[in-house]
Amino acid sequence: MTSLLFYRTLGDPSAPPLIILHGLLGTSDNWQTLGKAYSEHYCVWLIDQRNHGRSPHFETHQYPELAQDLCAFMDEHGIEKAHVLGHSMGGKTALMFAHHHPDRLRKLIVADMAVRAYDPHHQPIFDALLSAPIETASGRSEIENHLNAQLDDSSMVGFLMKSLRRRPDHGFTWRPNVPVLRDALSDVVGEVPLALNTWPTLVIYGGQSNYVKQADIERYEEACMLLETHCIADAGHWLHASHPEEFFAITCAFLDA
Repeated sequence: MTSLLFYRTLGDPSAPPLIILHGLLGTSDNWQTLGKAYSEHYCVWLIDQRNHGRSPHFETHQYPELAQDLCAFMDEHGIEKAHVLGHSMGGKTALMFAHHHPDRLRKLIVADMAVRAYDPHHQPIFDALLSAPIETASGRSEIENHLNAQLDDSSMVGFLMKSLRRRPDHGFTWRPNVPVLRDALSDVVGEVPLALNTWPTLVIYGGQSNYVKQADIERYEEACMLLETHCIADAGHWLHASHPEEFFAITCAFLDA
């Protein structure tokens, strides 16, 4: 199977590979600053997962497929084993990859994500994206104003606007495959397997986030024989963006050990 995923590489190609997987509606662009920092020690691969960024659109979006995409990507680029860091949806992709391909994994970092299923809570975002006047808008501000009116969350709007691009003929389009991702929400927030394992794992999470609770940590502790955990007390779900220095220091200490 050939991978068509869009990617960026940073650092020395001979250094240990570190693959970074973004979250829902994100892109590899979200990780460029930290990617450059990691590239001082690792060959960093920033990937746009399927239905996101500049990677191809597919009709489905399920974690076994995302994990297989990653395996095919590694095969295509001659990466035998890699460290894998995944945030949010990317964390579940990383967990699914580790479950099915443990022999391809060096160390695993899961950023603010549990293995359990979550209640779907992204519908207002998808409603705002799908109702935005992207085909008729004369400028980005018109779409941004629409999102602000629908969501009342300036940080989320700023994040979403990074995925808006102008069409060559007229209007705009979203880089993510919004209709497919909306229809796949139950899969995106669904549970992924976590069996007894011996791969080194770091779970790093935000103390102000509701994505990882004590019961989730206990489940990791039951399954992961080589587990480290770290809570950034005053961080939320976007801990790598709000606290990049602490996030970088903790993850590097884990990878370097």
